[in-house]
Amino acid sequence: MSESSANQNWWELIIAYGDWVLGGPAPKSRAGKKQNAPHTDASQSLGGNKNPSHTTPLDRLRAAGTDLRARRDDPQTVPPNVETRLDGSSDTGSVLEIGIRDLVDHIAPGGMQIYPDCIEVVGEAWIRVWFIEDVPPVMGRAQLDSLYNFPAEIRHSLQILPLDKAAVREQLRQRRTSLHAEIMTRQKQGRLADFSAQDELGETERTLYELESTHLPPQELLWTIALYASTRGELDNLSRRLEDYLLDGDIKAHRASLRQEEALHSTQPFGVNFIGHGRNINTGALAGMFPFSRRLRSDPRGIPYGIDRSTGAWVILDDFNLTNSNLLIIGEQGSGKSMFLKYKTMWAILLGMRVYILDLEGEFESMCRALGGAYLDMALTSPHHMNILDLNSDDPDAWTNGMQDAMAWLAIALGAGKNQLTPRERNVVLIPAYQRVMESAGIFQDQPETWRRRTPLLHDLYMALRSDQRRDAQDIADRLETLAAGVYAKAFSNPTDINSNASLVVFGLKNVHAEMQALRMRQIQTFVWSNVLSKMQPTLVVVDEAWRWLIHEKASEDLAEMARRFRKRYAGLSLATQHGIDFSRSGEATVIRDTAALTMLFRQNSPAVPGLQSLFGLDELECRELLTLDHGESILLVDGNRFPIYTAIPPAWYSHWTTRPADMQALKEMQNAVGGSDRAARREERA
Repeated sequence: MSESSANQNWWELIIAYGDWVLGGPAPKSRAGKKQNAPHTDASQSLGGNKNPSHTTPLDRLRAAGTDLRARRDDPQTVPPNVETRLDGSSDTGSVLEIGIRDLVDHIAPGGMQIYPDCIEVVGEAWIRVWFIEDVPPVMGRAQLDSLYNFPAEIRHSLQILPLDKAAVREQLRQRRTSLHAEIMTRQKQGRLADFSAQDELGETERTLYELESTHLPPQELLWTIALYASTRGELDNLSRRLEDYLLDGDIKAHRASLRQEEALHSTQPFGVNFIGHGRNINTGALAGMFPFSRRLRSDPRGIPYGIDRSTGAWVILDDFNLTNSNLLIIGEQGSGKSMFLKYKTMWAILLGMRVYILDLEGEFESMCRALGGAYLDMALTSPHHMNILDLNSDDPDAWTNGMQDAMAWLAIALGAGKNQLTPRERNVVLIPAYQRVMESAGIFQDQPETWRRRTPLLHDLYMALRSDQRRDAQDIADRLETLAAGVYAKAFSNPTDINSNASLVVFGLKNVHAEMQALRMRQIQTFVWSNVLSKMQPTLVVVDEAWRWLIHEKASEDLAEMARRFRKRYAGLSLATQHGIDFSRSGEATVIRDTAALTMLFRQNSPAVPGLQSLFGLDELECRELLTLDHGESILLVDGNRFPIYTAIPPAWYSHWTTRPADMQALKEMQNAVGGSDRAARREERA
């Protein structure tokens, strides 16, 4: 074999493997075919060069490459029994190569079995489709909600098409004439009237009148419903239930028998209805069918929190029907937090609830007096008193719980830091002194019948400590002297003279010095718990400007205890503050936040929004909305739902509730003007 022929064989082998890589026959089969084929000139096999003497290996490679590219671009033969898809149509023997998958192949189901009245998506679901033939002239919202919120996977396709006004008018006139003729014929024949024909005639007359008197084009409603289930039996059960709902709503619907596939296509987002069967509908009836996602929350015994700004429906909630009845309100100054708390208090009183309010700014005094409630000024010079050593006689363990409450108050009163009450002082000195004082008043731990007797005062406990000669007892007496026998004795060492039966009690803390607020807060907490435990009645505890409570360790612990335990005591806690971060300052604050079933977010400033977004999982649209909310507008979070609401304050109540300086000044000027005119009128009468 010559060197040129050896090189030629190598080039042919390389070309054969290249052809095989591009989809041609294997090199061995090519070699076999070449042996069996008749002898041809090499110039013909490599591109048809007439002059073999000028053919080089490079020329032969180029010619072979051209031939391979042409063979690669030619479609492979498709077996006649293989169905392929091209441009959305099915074609046997298509020019599309076998093995290529387009987007339709990826998203289409693996298999679909079509029955006369349903479809099986093999291994995935069963589907049944209905078309709506007729709907009543007016449909109630409850009927539509039962269909839109059907307890199964359901899809509604409503296509609205404008109709030719002239053609519709002509059809209605013909139908009116036909119905008149039918009714007259029955009358002449002496037959009883057909009420269905009379109703249809009346509806036709009304539709024709609306068409003639308005310029709105008539509409055609094409309504298709697809119901999904996991099994055929489940589909049949759900279908019967859905058809009952349709029947109750006076909606005439039919299963798309023998047209299930076209009907299913009609429920897809193609914008086309493939089965027809439309019904003319006016714009008024059509408007009542939207929106699909209307969220209604209306508890018959609840408080109207406000009006849904997206639907215009009232959002009415019963706090005590939720997982717990705690409410958080967060908003910047002037956004409407305090106004909403007054609004909710008013409704709670009207619904027979008991309300206790901790008023740190004196904002609730005018409302309390207008409602006939008890406003208690808790200043140190106040005439209202609460005995620290009181027992709740309705508590099955009143003696022990009373002792724990007294120790908690004394722990605050006797100081923090270096002056903090030590375990020895508490257990060895104070508790035995408490026991001696109670027994001297005839109140014994093991005799519940004695718990209703008059309890001793803080001054009595102080004297018991003074009589103890131990150094620890004398030190405690020195620290307690100012509160029990000194300048503050009138505030903390007096019998209780507060009416605990009032339906509304407001504790005014505006005039309480910051150093004394924690002591007053503890007294109030003891009083509230005593009343909550004594009588099972729906109770609302309102804390405005809650940040002041949350910065006190003991006060925040008291609030956290209320948040945890109120659910079982038929009570709820409502707190308002300016910053969401206030509910992340401590473990107790986090407990209060996490146990709240209700959250209202009023207007916020820009720096506060990211923190609220992370705390409550707000989306970008809600975050932007928080920056632009008007006074009284908020976002209500309850049970995973978000309600954009507006709380409307009645004008007659606003004057008693507002704390805006401008509004209060205008109200004062108006009252002065009215009072001046009244005095002038009385002077004229006397003259």
